[in-house]
Amino acid sequence: MKVVSNRKWQTTSEIANQIKNWLIEHGGIEDAKLGNEYESWRIKYSDATFSFYKKGTLFVTDSNDGALLEAHGFIDSLLGSKFILPSRDFLIGFDETGKGEVFGHVILVGALIPKELFSDLEEVIGVADTKNSHSVSYWDDVFKKIEFYRSNGLDFLIEKIPPWHFDKYNINKLLDVTYQRILLSLSHRADLKKTRIVFDDYGIGYSLNRYLNALSNAGAEIIKATKADDKYLESKIASLISKREQQKVLEAVSHNPDFQIAGEDLGSGNAGDKKTIGWLKAWHNLGKEWPWFVKQSFKTIRDIEGIRGEPQKIIPPINEHLLSKEFKEKFESGELNIQTLSVVCPCGEIAKALKLIYKEGKFIPVCVSCNKELIGASLTLRYYCGRIMPDNSVVSGGLISKDLDSSKFFEGFTLLIHPTLRHESDTKGGKKELERLGHFAAIGRIRLEETGSILNPKELNNIERDESMILGTIENKAILLTGDNQMKGIAQAKNIFVIEV
Repeated sequence: MKVVSNRKWQTTSEIANQIKNWLIEHGGIEDAKLGNEYESWRIKYSDATFSFYKKGTLFVTDSNDGALLEAHGFIDSLLGSKFILPSRDFLIGFDETGKGEVFGHVILVGALIPKELFSDLEEVIGVADTKNSHSVSYWDDVFKKIEFYRSNGLDFLIEKIPPWHFDKYNINKLLDVTYQRILLSLSHRADLKKTRIVFDDYGIGYSLNRYLNALSNAGAEIIKATKADDKYLESKIASLISKREQQKVLEAVSHNPDFQIAGEDLGSGNAGDKKTIGWLKAWHNLGKEWPWFVKQSFKTIRDIEGIRGEPQKIIPPINEHLLSKEFKEKFESGELNIQTLSVVCPCGEIAKALKLIYKEGKFIPVCVSCNKELIGASLTLRYYCGRIMPDNSVVSGGLISKDLDSSKFFEGFTLLIHPTLRHESDTKGGKKELERLGHFAAIGRIRLEETGSILNPKELNNIERDESMILGTIENKAILLTGDNQMKGIAQAKNIFVIEV
């Protein structure tokens, strides 16, 4: 990983000559041999090369010498920043990747940047561009440079909308609810009166707009812009992280032998990529069902299948009537409070739990009182809460991977892996399940997140370990998943919502 990333600027010949003179005065050496006919001049500066092109582009290569930052700073002092400078102490930006790709999830990211990191982050991302294809190692390199600043106040959250939700539902409603949940988490880490919040205006709906208006009234600066990642660093950072996450999934499926076809390459996943189209046609000719990562509503797919007309998408059946009034009111006012979550069954029961029963090859969520199915429970909890903490009673039984193989109740959730779970699942069955969950996470079906890492469960007794997991659900605003009645009892005493199996 290079210390200083490559960058480019647009400038005039007059200013470019000022930069050229400064570089030479500070030890740069002009190269008499130009790289091509389009260059006006080229200067070697430490281990980097500055090139000025006749059309006004100044480009500098990667460097391992931190001294390049001084040169970058001088150029910025003449030309200014590529991005709109911070207007508040905290910057929160959002962007998503995957709406234009026929493969994979739609990846949503929210990023929070203290203004003190603005210049450093602008430097480290260099000319990273999400609009062009790059290797996974390229995106990993960009991500590592960004992640380095998490210890200095940068933060970000990643969420996913799976291909089958994209195919079936109007995407904007899912974006609205998911972005609002991300914003709820990030906004608590900044003073709203000192925060700029930037969205790419994809067609934000009524509910999210209402929340943004409330934040504006509370003093936040709200910006909805076209191509926000070209203008705002906070949105650019979100865009780069989402692109890297998308490419990880594509790499995983492209190396899976189940999806390999002799003589064909999956390509970039872009609907206009000839390699991708070739692979899609070859797969279709095999007479197989489309793999899980293919968005079947795309025109590319419909053309291959000979289907005419536009796909009919519906408003997602996020059953908000399932959610308790207190939880909804808190959410709409800007608070994600898991301890207010209850489900409301059509039978009239308001409960702090639901049950999963296995019936006809799939898991069905039912009311703990009347055992009737709670329609839309998975989708609703997935988009309004999104985080589940499983205990060992669930993991050792292999329940989650069994569901992901069939009914997909847990599809798209973030599963929190607590140190207590690591300790208690150190068995043959537990290790096998965690390995399977790692596979599902690698291909983007779920997300795994370590939590409570400073805790040493070996120093705790059984009751203390259970208590530590309950505390973890509160701190991480997560739902508890358990098949242990004692664990359920402890959770319910602390108003934690439980999925019981």
